[in-house]
Amino acid sequence: MNEFNIGRYIDISNFLSTLLGPDYEIIVYDLKHILHIVNGEISGRKSGDTISPAMKTILNRSTSSTEKWLSNYRALSGNGKILRCSTFYIKDTDNNLIGALNISFDDNRYKELSNLVFSLCHPDNYVSKNISIEIKGNCEQEIFSDSISNAIDEILLRIDSKLPFNKLSHIEKLDIIKQLYQKGIFSMKGAIKTVGHRLSCSPASMYRYLCIVKNQNKV
Repeated sequence: MNEFNIGRYIDISNFLSTLLGPDYEIIVYDLKHILHIVNGEISGRKSGDTISPAMKTILNRSTSSTEKWLSNYRALSGNGKILRCSTFYIKDTDNNLIGALNISFDDNRYKELSNLVFSLCHPDNYVSKNISIEIKGNCEQEIFSDSISNAIDEILLRIDSKLPFNKLSHIEKLDIIKQLYQKGIFSMKGAIKTVGHRLSCSPASMYRYLCIVKNQNKV
């Protein structure tokens, strides 16, 4: 990619940021590094960082596909946020992949706003016990992640700083699993095993917890 093309996509990313606002992280990649990033605090990345394994996987898909972009997929960032992402493949005149323009949307403050709206018409304790904003995932929908173990560890620490997790009560573990479920974590391959290991729960116990959580969300 020559300087003209790099400048062009960097200009486009800056233009998009003025339209989309602070909840959108916009990144211009070459095949090895982040060339430019806007609102990098969303994922904790910065210009010059090496391209992540998850993004390598996404870019590799373009070499065996005629698609020009991959849109509205979910990705788990290194700091534990599930983001809605879209990637535009940047190719040269010979159709060789040379980089990407990636846009990630962080909807966390909108979930918080939804809870505040419900609290206007319900008592706060009713909202916390009966109403939740749930991310609906399914086993077929892939979530790209740099490291599921590291991301889950960070989410667990944000949810509950009590350590070690294996000392938590049944109710405390159920509450943590409920929060992870609402974040869509269990639609990720390997999440049940990883969370179970962190919480010292057997696979059977994890499925019992999830059954309880799913039934609670149907009420």
